[in-house]
Amino acid sequence: MVLNNMDVLRTPAGHSEAMSVPLPPQDALVLTEQLFRLCQLLRAGPMSLDALAAATGQSPEATQAQLTLVQRLEPALQMQATTPPLYLLPGAWTPAECLTLRRGLAVLAERGAEPGAPLRELAARLGAGLPAHVQAALPPLATPAQQPLHLGGVLPLVTQAWLEGRTLSFDYLRPGRAQSRRRVTVQPLLVHAHPVTLEPLLTGRETTGRRAQRTFRLGRMLGVRVLEQGPSAAPVAPPPAPQGTGICAQLRFVGRARLQVLEGRFAHLSEPLIHPDGSVEVTLNAPAGSCSVLPWLLSWGAGVQVLGPAPLREQWQAELRAALAGASRPSGAGAA
Repeated sequence: MVLNNMDVLRTPAGHSEAMSVPLPPQDALVLTEQLFRLCQLLRAGPMSLDALAAATGQSPEATQAQLTLVQRLEPALQMQATTPPLYLLPGAWTPAECLTLRRGLAVLAERGAEPGAPLRELAARLGAGLPAHVQAALPPLATPAQQPLHLGGVLPLVTQAWLEGRTLSFDYLRPGRAQSRRRVTVQPLLVHAHPVTLEPLLTGRETTGRRAQRTFRLGRMLGVRVLEQGPSAAPVAPPPAPQGTGICAQLRFVGRARLQVLEGRFAHLSEPLIHPDGSVEVTLNAPAGSCSVLPWLLSWGAGVQVLGPAPLREQWQAELRAALAGASRPSGAGAA
């Protein structure tokens, strides 16, 4: 039930006239702080008039008068028809939307590589306005399956640069080259997630060299700085969609690996087909140009068999042969 100007909330006699009189600056500041605190409590969850008065340290009469002011400032103020009545300021999301967003956070926490603390804080904020029995039933966010990346100081700066249209500068660790890095200055175009690992990525246009559009892993960024200059006057084209039909791999999981697949923990895998021997066959879908499929497959060890396509199967077999040859080489028998 949404309150309107003719509903239950009424200012006690004399209050409306007193509040229409301009207040001294110090009193106006105090009233503003009190209203701000009252709105915080109302957004946290349904509360009765007496509970609001106790939380703010005021009399019920003063709290009732301030509720009337809040009603004028926040027309969405609701009163639940209970005994006693409960008042609530709904958030920007509906309860159903909050549950949808929280499910997304749960997937990101379990399968992604972002630090868990910010995700848990977001989950708590999304669940704060839900009914008590729903909050009690929501499971805590899972521990990530992979090692979290150190993104605490990187992701906020990358996001800030993207939102404000500013240039970003950082040292980028070159893949496959120990301790090798290069300085990068880039105009952010898109912050997104890897389709397989959910690792945060930045696609942007380098402002040095050939000004090529590239994608960077946030986990390889060091010394990130948001530069002061504003956005480029020239329009920046959005990142192009991946070309081609993408990668569609046929995989068979055995042993303990098949149990994890049957639990449904991997959104990029198709519905499993269970063979009579207990093995599980699935289809892996990844965008064209994805370079993390093979490392992900190798991380399963003997738990996965690549059935196709032929080029991916050959790459997988070659990597396994190289690993087997390296493991069978006597210790210390390196190249002369």
